[in-house]
Amino acid sequence: MTSEPLHLIGNVNLDVVMGPLASWPRMGTEVFLGENEVRAGGAAGNAALALRALGTPVRVHASLGRDLFGDLLAGELGALAVGLDRVPLDTAYSVGITHPSGERTFLTHLGHLEAFDVAAAQRRLLEAPPSRVLLCGYFLLPPLRAAATVDLLRAAQARGHVTLLDTGWPSDGFGPEVRGELAELLPWLDVVLPNELEATAWTGHDDVDGAIEAFAKQGVQAVVKRGPDGASWWQDGGVRHRAAPRVDVADTIGAGDAFNAAFLAARQRGRDTGEAVAAAIDYASRVVATRPRRYPTDLRTSRPGST
Repeated sequence: MTSEPLHLIGNVNLDVVMGPLASWPRMGTEVFLGENEVRAGGAAGNAALALRALGTPVRVHASLGRDLFGDLLAGELGALAVGLDRVPLDTAYSVGITHPSGERTFLTHLGHLEAFDVAAAQRRLLEAPPSRVLLCGYFLLPPLRAAATVDLLRAAQARGHVTLLDTGWPSDGFGPEVRGELAELLPWLDVVLPNELEATAWTGHDDVDGAIEAFAKQGVQAVVKRGPDGASWWQDGGVRHRAAPRVDVADTIGAGDAFNAAFLAARQRGRDTGEAVAAAIDYASRVVATRPRRYPTDLRTSRPGST
C-alpha cells in the first residue's frame, strides 16, 4: 500500500489571509491590517501542497471555478491540478482574519464548491489500487453530504481503501440533525481527524478522552488535534497524548490540514499511529511558524513519548 498515491477528496479554494485584528471594527468604518497573503488553500488544497513538499504521491479529487481565481489556483497547484474539474461557477475563496490571540475567523464564498462531482470521485477511487482516502472540508461541499458520502465511503472500503474524515466545523454547529447525519457515516470510516472542539461537540462529551473513547466504541479510531496542546488518539485500547513543541506562531490557518498531511504521509510510510501523530504534531508546528506559508520537505517520525 505504501507505494500507492494517497487520495484527497475535498475543497480547494483561494485563501486571502489578513491580520492581525484585535476586535471587529464598527460597521461602516475601515481598518488597515499590516499582514496579507494570497495563496492556494482549502482543506484539500493545503494538505495536497504539504504532501507535495514531502514527496508523497497524492491525487486530488476536487473542482475549480472557470475564472481568473481558478486559473491562479491551477498555477499554484501545478501538477496537483491535473484532473480537477473546471466548473462554470466563481471560484470559492475564504478571507481568513487572524487575531492576536492566535485564533482566526473565516469569511467564505462557496462558489464552485456547490458543483462537486461526487460520481466522478467515486469512479476514480474504484479504478485506483487500495490506498488511503481522506475526505476533508465535508461541510463546505453541499453535493458531498449524507447519503452521497455514505455511498462513496462504502465503495471506497469495498475497494480496499482506508477511509479517513476531517469534517471541519458546520456553520450551524453540531446540532441533533448534524450529529444524526454524521452517525450514518461512522460505519464506513476507519479514522476521524477532528480538532478538540469538533470532537467534543460531535460526541456530546465534555472532555477529549471521553470523545475518543466514544468513537472507539463505534469501531472508529479518533486522532484529535489540540493546537498548542498537541494531540490525543486511541491506540492499544486506551487514549494516548502527545504535547506540541513551543514555537513562535505566525499563522495558524491550515495547521490542521498540515497535520493531516503529515499523519497520512507517515502512515503511508509504514509508521504506527503514535509515530504518525508525533510526526504530524512536529510538522504542523513548523508550518504555523512560517509567514509567508512554507511547507517543510522533511518528515520527522521518531518514536513519540506519549502518556
